[in-house]
Amino acid sequence: MSERPPIDVPKSRELLEGLLTLAGSTGETYSRFHRYSPRNLGFLALQNCPPEPIATFKRWQELGRHVTKGSKAYSILRPIQVKVETDDNSDEQYKLVRRFKVVRALFAVSQTAGDDLPPYCPPGWSVDRALETLGIERVPFENYDGNIGGYARGNKIAINPVAPYPLRTTIHEASHVTHGDTTPENLALYQEHRGQFEYRAEASAYVVLNELGALDEETASVSRGYVQGWLRDQQPPEDDMRRVLNVSTKILDAGFEPEGTEES
Repeated sequence: MSERPPIDVPKSRELLEGLLTLAGSTGETYSRFHRYSPRNLGFLALQNCPPEPIATFKRWQELGRHVTKGSKAYSILRPIQVKVETDDNSDEQYKLVRRFKVVRALFAVSQTAGDDLPPYCPPGWSVDRALETLGIERVPFENYDGNIGGYARGNKIAINPVAPYPLRTTIHEASHVTHGDTTPENLALYQEHRGQFEYRAEASAYVVLNELGALDEETASVSRGYVQGWLRDQQPPEDDMRRVLNVSTKILDAGFEPEGTEES
């Protein structure tokens, strides 16, 4: 197989921007044979991997197909544990931290030949399962402002019964809870950091809904524009990008039937 040029581990900002270029659900494309995390979906998009089914060399063989000669593998990010020195004030000399390494592993179906692909069987994802797994409770909506689609307090969310996009609003509010925005301490900081909190929740919801194919063209454009505008104008810190990827992964995993991903 041919080799692609070496790739460094990208920043979370780059991965998120890659995710924003993906149109529609990746269930029938990147994640058809294995459920990859948002982090790796963004990484594949950054490499200009075509939006089609992907798999390892061995998996394609199992499916009755072979990778064509000269094909170059696309890379994914694998989690690793790295030992680093702790602060001087710590009793422990070293600690283990999570990092990622680049691994060349995947080929697109257009790089293979052989048997027809098996029928696509979409995995089951349930918003009720996600909320239960995350410990988030739905409560009645009690707000007289009809312009508010929903709100979150503690581990409780309330959705306006006339919200035009109830699933989108539910995931947005669940993202607030999962980000920790709804603790008493952070609620007190909401007005001061509203842009940051709303950006993180909207970006996380966008990643989740786009992965599920639950955004129509209009709402996807509005949501993507909001997120990209904040990325461009406000320059959120790298930690916020990382949190968006982690929270969206957590919500997706919570709603799928048990299977697991290659990393979180």
